[in-house]
Amino acid sequence: MRALESQLKAEGLNLSTKPRQWFDMLWADNGDAISKQYSSTAALKGDFTRTRKRDYRGALNDFGLTLSRYFNNIIGDYFTQAAIDYLLGNVTSHVFEEFEADMMTVDPAISMKRVRQDAIETSLKIVIADESEELIDGWTLLAPKEQNVVRSFPFEESVLLLTNAALYACRFDWNVEKVSCFERVDLRHVQGLTLGPYITSTLAPAHTDEKRNVGFVVTYMPGSGDITRVNTRSLESTLPVVPTSTLPEPLSPTRILAFKAIPNPASLAPIPDPHHILELDLIRSVCDKINRAASAEHHHHYKGPRTLVREHPIISLAEARRSTGLLEQIGYSLKKLVWA
Repeated sequence: MRALESQLKAEGLNLSTKPRQWFDMLWADNGDAISKQYSSTAALKGDFTRTRKRDYRGALNDFGLTLSRYFNNIIGDYFTQAAIDYLLGNVTSHVFEEFEADMMTVDPAISMKRVRQDAIETSLKIVIADESEELIDGWTLLAPKEQNVVRSFPFEESVLLLTNAALYACRFDWNVEKVSCFERVDLRHVQGLTLGPYITSTLAPAHTDEKRNVGFVVTYMPGSGDITRVNTRSLESTLPVVPTSTLPEPLSPTRILAFKAIPNPASLAPIPDPHHILELDLIRSVCDKINRAASAEHHHHYKGPRTLVREHPIISLAEARRSTGLLEQIGYSLKKLVWA
């Protein structure tokens, strides 16, 4: 501080009369400038730094700054981070389309491809108990939160494993990186696969693209060899027993597994990825592998070539528009007004 006083005095500015006060003001102003860069507000306890006194007005001011920081952290920072990533060249202009659709963006520093591959490997070690089964492939896909339906919010990222004997639909807990539950479906029980557009929302243009919003439904007849296990974090590993009197009458003896392709984040591809697969091509590949594996299990019941796959909309755009309620539209509009 004395060195700075001497330099300022040489420039004709004498601050020796109030040596501590001017330094405290300079320190506090610099702290406010730095704080605004990372929190969008001035620094806390600025009154104490400037005056060496603390009163109720300073506490109320800090309370207001804390509320502003809370609002910015959960709402404003998403778009700010998207803009910073775009200016730094980490993402493309598609990041703003993704932000409009979901009101958030992915972190370009995190390799979701690696995270999802780790989830597949973790699921593989846990759910396949028979060592004679050979893994054909595994994927991460979106699935309805509820089972045996095609539309149930929210959709969750799940893991689908295909072996030469069965399908394994795994619900994955991404917070603890463990399988929360899984269902095994014997390939001999698969009745068919339906492939087509899978529109679950019409609130943003990205949600209505029938080439990107695609999925498939596996129809199967439950039988021996099909199991369901739940990780209850206890000694029990099966679903709780429900009294027969409380179970609804089944409308159909068959059940379904519904899956939707995870949209590829186009904003994270400033350089073309040679391994990039379009959503529709991915779903076709998944259905083709399931069809071949299931047909191999069915071959002794049928003669000649047989396909289990048919193309038909899972949820068409027209159907999705009819099922989108007014409250859902108003909620999205309000969220867009606040976030964007």
